[in-house]
Amino acid sequence: MLLRGRKVLLLTHHNADIDAVASTISLHIGLKRMGIDSDIAAAESISKPSQRLASGFNFIIDPDCQAYDTVVLVETSVPEQLASVKNLRADIIIDHHPPGKLAAQARVAWIDESKKSASQMILALLKELGIGIDAHLASIIAAGIVADTAHLRIAELPEFEAIVELLKAGARWIEVLKLLETPTDRSETVAVMLAANRMELWKIGDLILAFSRVKSHEAAAARGLVKLGADIAVVVAEKEEEIRISSRGKQWIGKAGIDLSKIFQEVGNLIGGSGGGHPEAGSANGYDKTGIEPAIKFIRRDIEKAIGKQAKRLE
Repeated sequence: MLLRGRKVLLLTHHNADIDAVASTISLHIGLKRMGIDSDIAAAESISKPSQRLASGFNFIIDPDCQAYDTVVLVETSVPEQLASVKNLRADIIIDHHPPGKLAAQARVAWIDESKKSASQMILALLKELGIGIDAHLASIIAAGIVADTAHLRIAELPEFEAIVELLKAGARWIEVLKLLETPTDRSETVAVMLAANRMELWKIGDLILAFSRVKSHEAAAARGLVKLGADIAVVVAEKEEEIRISSRGKQWIGKAGIDLSKIFQEVGNLIGGSGGGHPEAGSANGYDKTGIEPAIKFIRRDIEKAIGKQAKRLE
């Protein structure tokens, strides 16, 4: 096997979400059962919702890729999501998002956009390698699938089939849900409230589009604005040396021809970085602050094209 006898790093993106953590841990456990040792790592941090799942595993933050023979990127191929990692490179990539700039340089890039989670891809890989899935491993993989399908709200037949398979392997549903429990984070709550206070609303046909800005927790703020009633929410976090733009949309937007992952690929270009995501959850990271306003206008105009109506500002 490509990894045998080598020093291996399994690396995932900044503020690693549950699917990123679950898929990285699952691959780490699977390789260990084949006699292949690996280190697991993330850029910058592990997200708060993922910390219960990551507990007991030694995640290295911002590793030096030069110390490893093989670097495997899990659930990302976007360099801006790994900017804090030293001597970044990608030898192998496993991801379910549209390919980022690192995919072209990898020796092996397994990108499967049909999968709703990287954890599904790891499950398929472990089965292909003949690695048995016990109850512990099954619960971890299931947590990744459930998390990246919004607690199965956007799951389809392949995801439900995978969950049934993992339950048959010994995963206990109550344990999976416990891995997904997240204590209330006061700073995220404040970010949502600030985003609501600062939001700019547009009506495009029957669709309500919300824009806002916060200093951090942009993804949580976007989720919060959708819960408040926006059909699509876009939140910008302008940091000292970086821009992060996150979006969330209601499930029905796909029927209107809106795919936030495709919109945010262009948003990434406009802010001098990369973007992508899922149809109902796009994000972009970059460094060109002059691109923020053009990016916001692009998002609004692209949605106008899909809806076939001109946006009207709501006061």
